Amino acid sequence: MRRFQILLVAAGTALATVAGVLTAPPVLAQTPDITVNTSSSFQTIDGFGAATPIFNVGGQWTTSETQTLVGMGSGELGLSIVRTVISPESGEWSGPVSSLQTAKSYGSDVKILASPWTAPANFKTNNSRVNGGKLRTDFYDDYAAHLNDYVQFMASQGVTIDVTSVQNEPDWHPDYDSMDWSGTELRNFVRDHGANVNGTELLIAESLRFNRQYTDPTLQDATARNNIGYVGGHLYDTENSGNLSPYPLANQHGKNQWMTEWNLHAADGSGSNIWGDPSNAAVWNESLDDIMRTVHLSMESGWSAYIWWYGRRFYSFIGDGESQFGTTLGEPLKRGYAFSQYSKYVRPGDERVALSKSSRASSLEVTAYQGSGKVVLVILNRSNSAVNDAVVQVPQSISAAEYTVTSQNLSAAPRPASVGSGQVTVDIPARSISTITVSAGTGQTSSPTSSPTSSPTGTCQVTNSVSSWNTGLVDQITVTNTGTSAINGWSLGFTLGAGQTITSGWNATYSPTSGQVTATNLGYNASIPPGGSTTIGFQASHSGNSAAPSGFTLNGTACS
Repeated sequence: MRRFQILLVAAGTALATVAGVLTAPPVLAQTPDITVNTSSSFQTIDGFGAATPIFNVGGQWTTSETQTLVGMGSGELGLSIVRTVISPESGEWSGPVSSLQTAKSYGSDVKILASPWTAPANFKTNNSRVNGGKLRTDFYDDYAAHLNDYVQFMASQGVTIDVTSVQNEPDWHPDYDSMDWSGTELRNFVRDHGANVNGTELLIAESLRFNRQYTDPTLQDATARNNIGYVGGHLYDTENSGNLSPYPLANQHGKNQWMTEWNLHAADGSGSNIWGDPSNAAVWNESLDDIMRTVHLSMESGWSAYIWWYGRRFYSFIGDGESQFGTTLGEPLKRGYAFSQYSKYVRPGDERVALSKSSRASSLEVTAYQGSGKVVLVILNRSNSAVNDAVVQVPQSISAAEYTVTSQNLSAAPRPASVGSGQVTVDIPARSISTITVSAGTGQTSSPTSSPTSSPTGTCQVTNSVSSWNTGLVDQITVTNTGTSAINGWSLGFTLGAGQTITSGWNATYSPTSGQVTATNLGYNASIPPGGSTTIGFQASHSGNSAAPSGFTLNGTACS
């Protein structure tokens, strides 16, 4: 089989570094098939996320489950938005507090979105929490006070509610918590009372199909739109209705658009235990062709956030342990690993940037982003064959590159990435979603962004995951700060096995390439908070000895 590659090509330099190792340049790349244009940008990304148990299915997330969902370490999914519910009963507000506190403290730049399904029953025309019913106009001020009380209660618990929705699905009136609004009524409420909900930004309208009839009236009213921060909607039948597309009126008035809910799990038919099988074809096909495809389309439409339904469920990101569906409680699922190809690498504040493709790359669905000294490409290859020798060009030099792949048989797996003369070469499997993270700069003489702090004895732990073949290996190394103080700037020392030589690496600079090696942080991962971790890795050649490195030290102190 022919080797299939993607080459990331930066502005030409005579010599370049391979994750900090000076190498001779390879043959110049051919005409690029994908060209990234960072001078042309689109929306700013707010994040990717999922919801806590809105109806308390299986109980609230545990600390370890929350860490798996929002963490940035190995086996963690990097969610940056957590959605929760505003109960109409204040006595129920404390339920998710612990998991939200963990999400804020353990995650990186995590936002909380809170959505109400209904107002208290006595505020409504049907005097009931269920079956729709409208908010009585004489209770508009009471409802604003209710939302404000919730935000202030959460603040008293140390949880900032970054975004507060006025109503979940105003166009859906089922026999569970729900409330009916028109677009005009939503406009009137936020115009006249929105300013009374403090310490948060309001979002409207979370309609089923991202129906713009529910958001246009607010956007067309200067007072009303000044009282909101975001517009949002759900993805149910949105593509068929034509609303999975750019929203010019929202863009005109500078309102970022959030996709705040979707749930699809048709792969199991009437239900089976396929969800716990990481290589099940039906699960993977639905995850790639439906879920990941709509994330891609949402990004191409200029939307700033994509929030899945439950984070923990048998068809979601981590398992719920229900035996009939075959998942393990709290363990990442294939769909979670696929979603992490966006959520873990495309971070809040990044900007989507332009790209162009040649006809040879037409089967690839690609979006590109820049921020924090890096360029990120998320690539869906939903075809049944690889794209051979495709060339991607970015307008900068490269200090390091990281490459991960999720497919039917891989779960956010680090794969080899060779870097030289501003080029990164990676292999992309068919039927996969992959992420390439390119760090800018020469990397040859870079130093930590902060002076390294000492690492007291016993405050670091290192784990290894080595995959080897005949003459090569890939090692993924996770460094955990087990101390009580942040580590600001780090150098990880270790000894390579005899006959091993590093040929490329990611998330650190490596010097020298054999023997006693020091891996030094890059600008974006210099700080490791207490209890936090960072993952680095490298590819190496070997002459028969594929043993893992030994003798790890962090800033000169031995690690366990």
